[in-house]
Amino acid sequence: MRPPSPPGRSLREDFETALAVMERRRGAEALTTGSGPLDSLVGGVEPGGFYLFYGPGGEDELDRLVHRMVFEAVRAGPCREAVYVLCGNYRRSRTMVDLDYLLSLFTGTGLDVDQCLSRVHMVYAFSERQLIRVPALVEGVLGDAGDVTLVAVQQIAKLFHGADAVRFEDPAEFTGVVSGLKQLCCERGAALAATCRPAGRGLVPPPEGGAYLRHAATVIVYMRPLRDGRVSAHLVKHPESALTGRRISYLEEEYAWGG
Repeated sequence: MRPPSPPGRSLREDFETALAVMERRRGAEALTTGSGPLDSLVGGVEPGGFYLFYGPGGEDELDRLVHRMVFEAVRAGPCREAVYVLCGNYRRSRTMVDLDYLLSLFTGTGLDVDQCLSRVHMVYAFSERQLIRVPALVEGVLGDAGDVTLVAVQQIAKLFHGADAVRFEDPAEFTGVVSGLKQLCCERGAALAATCRPAGRGLVPPPEGGAYLRHAATVIVYMRPLRDGRVSAHLVKHPESALTGRRISYLEEEYAWGG
């Protein structure tokens, strides 16, 4: 059964017609993940799409991916901007932005660090209640900022579904967060990219966050580190269903700075 629409939204707002998808994709400039092989797997990061990356073990690989995507979105042009949403209870899980890594990305390519960082808008959610307010905060940023092409959410499901979740709020509120962010990005023509952890174990377990998150995401990629230092990426969901199930592996260091 399809999850109910969040209050205040009609059922039709959760879907796009084929014509709307075609118009959105026609002539749109795709963003990059910062990895050539990963881009080839997902077909690039298209404006208006919702890309969910998840995986087991530590969160380092996924956190670095979010940082790289923000970096790539900003360096794509002198007026390009990005929104970075950090989710996590700091006292419980020590979730934080790796500013040293982000700075190294900008300095490694000779960009003006101050100018680039001024185009990265940070939104923090350290509790379930704060996460519920994130769509409204992001909407405010989108209204004031210039050419925002990416909204990146680090560990989108952790506050409601993670092992460290406090669970003070109704889990159904999480559906509204996901729906609100997706709707904002579709309307603004920005890509939405998020990370989360897997729910359980297995060859390709489902992502943490429940059925609605899996339903809402346009593209879902399961990522896990391999023993030889490479990263395996498995395409779990894609608009072109024939591509689902594809798998690639790559070395992060080979593509850390993009093309």
